[in-house]
Parts: sequence; C-alpha cells; structure tokens
Amino acid sequence: MQKQQKHSGLRSKAIWLVSFACILFLTLVFSSFSAIRVKTITFTAVDGLEITADEYIIDPFKPYVLLFHEQGSSRGEFSTIARRLNKLDYNCLAVDLRNGGEYNYVSNETAKQLREKRLEAGVDEIEQDMLAAIQYVDEKSNLPMVLFGSGANGSLSLKIALSNSNIRAVVAVSPGEYFMPEIKIQDTISPLEKPVFITSSKAEFPYVSELASGINKDYVSLFEPKQGEGERGTGSFSVDYEYNTEYWIALILFFKDLM
Repeated sequence: MQKQQKHSGLRSKAIWLVSFACILFLTLVFSSFSAIRVKTITFTAVDGLEITADEYIIDPFKPYVLLFHEQGSSRGEFSTIARRLNKLDYNCLAVDLRNGGEYNYVSNETAKQLREKRLEAGVDEIEQDMLAAIQYVDEKSNLPMVLFGSGANGSLSLKIALSNSNIRAVVAVSPGEYFMPEIKIQDTISPLEKPVFITSSKAEFPYVSELASGINKDYVSLFEPKQGEGERGTGSFSVDYEYNTEYWIALILFFKDLM
C-alpha cells in the first residue's frame, strides 16, 4: 500500500511538472516580445483629485489590465506582476487609489494629494478613482479590459464590473466584506456574469468561496493553494513566496481562456 501511495505521489508530481512545462511553453509562444515602456501618468477623478498611475505598455493596440492595490498600499505593489502580465500580451495600468499608503518604497501619490486637498476617502470616492482609471484606458483603447484588485479594492473591482460594459473579466485576490453594513459584496456581485478569478491564502479560502457563492459557477474560477498556506493578497504572486508558481499557473490558465 505504501509503495502504491509513493508511486501515486510521484506520478502526480510528474503530471504537475509536465503541465507547468506546457503552460510555460504556451506563455512564451503567445506572449509579446515587445519592449516594455513604463511611464508615470496622472488623470483626474470626478471630485478633482489627481490620480497617479504607472503605465506598462507593450503595444497600444493590446488590451489593458487595470491593477488596484490593497488598502494602505500603492502602485508599487504591482511592479513585478505588471511585467509578468505584459508577457501575456496585456498592457497594464497600476493605479494609486486614495485608500493607500506605501509599498516597496513607492509612495502613494494619490493619497498625498488627498491629504493636501482634504477630500473624502469613502467607498464612493474610491470607486471614483477606479472609474477614472477605466475612463482613462477607455479613451486610449476600445478593447475590453480586465480589472485586477487586491483586498478591499478586489471587492470593489467585482462590484464595478457588474454594471460596466467595458470590463471583460475580473481577478480578485483576498476580496472580502470590507464595507458592511453599507455594502454587502456577496449579495451585490451575485448577478455578475463575467469571467472571474478569485484566490487567497488557504486560511482565507472558505471565506472568499462563500463570498463568490452567489455567482453563476460557469463564470467563476476559484483557486485554493495546494503546495503551501499561501499569502494574503498579491503576496502569493511574489517571488518572495516559495510556492508562487502554482498561483501563476492558475492565473495564466485563466487568461488563456479569455483569448
């Protein structure tokens, strides 16, 4: 019995390695080899707040992924992730939202502007920032875009996608009920009929699964880590996390299905 279990384990590992090799090959085949051009830009929210963002461009005729950091963070959260998504043939826009701070030594310039102008930073205002980013991209490209949000801003990405025809799909990492009792995200997003990828750490997974339980299962890809405990938010995709590869494989498969 032990020998059978050992062989089964080796076989599962071999299958996983072959699958990863195939996915890596496909990523290289279908990815763009164009140079990545990075520039910092600004645009304005409805209430006059200047929003700062980093734009990662491979080709102006490619679709965009809009990257929304976790609360208390900054656009620096996506400096590595954006470049990897570029290899999947997407331009990226990493946005400083007003509910931010600092990440990876990158200060949140939008939050600085917020303090100087003494404007509001409630859920409606955060959505204004996200909608301003969507409008900025929409004016540059007529292609449907993907929202990629972390934490509370992952929850808002799901909410915004519900009623915005410009949104093709959503990636939400460690989303949750951050806005109760004003908004119950689980109920709000249940009518969503767009491709959704949701993941988290292993500890959070039952919670985020419940959050997504009202969405038609045909549209939802839920990923639970198997090799490790995972990390909160985008930390699971970081090179500093030992088992980040399994997260990337699941995410790449999701993006391939969007092609």
